[in-house]
Order: sequence, then structure tokens, then C-alpha cells
Amino acid sequence: AYIGDQPLDLPAREFEVLWELLSPPGRVVSKSSLSNKLSDFDEALGANALEAFISRLRKKLAGSGAGIRTLRGLGYVLEPQA
Repeated sequence: AYIGDQPLDLPAREFEVLWELLSPPGRVVSKSSLSNKLSDFDEALGANALEAFISRLRKKLAGSGAGIRTLRGLGYVLEPQA
């Protein structure tokens, strides 16, 4: 993944979260859906792990013109930011 011409250094699970949020862009992805998807890796996802992945992705996307918004009770959406 790149922001402009700069590569994003993303571990596999962070990349998977970003990929889910981009497929398709603007789609709301539920927390349970992301947790289930990430649990397919070699170990189960801890209770606060998803929030940690989202937090790290938000920091890495800062200044890119895109951000992750939490929709309470629904999930997360990647959207343009001013």
C-alpha cells in the first residue's frame, strides 16, 4: 500500500484491516466482521487488538486525505478527510 509515492509499512493484520475497509471504499465494515477475518490468521484476535490495529492505521493514514471513522454500533468506514 502507498500514500502518494511513499510506501506504507503495514504488518499483515493492519494490511488486512485496510484491505477490508477498501473493498469497496465507503462500505461500513462491522467490528465482528473484521475480528472474524483477522482471526483466520495463526492466532485468535484478542479483545482490544482490533482497536489497536485501527488506532495504528489512523496514525499511519494521518495527513493522507483519508481517515477511518467509527460508526457507533455499526463498525468502521474509510472516508475522505479535509
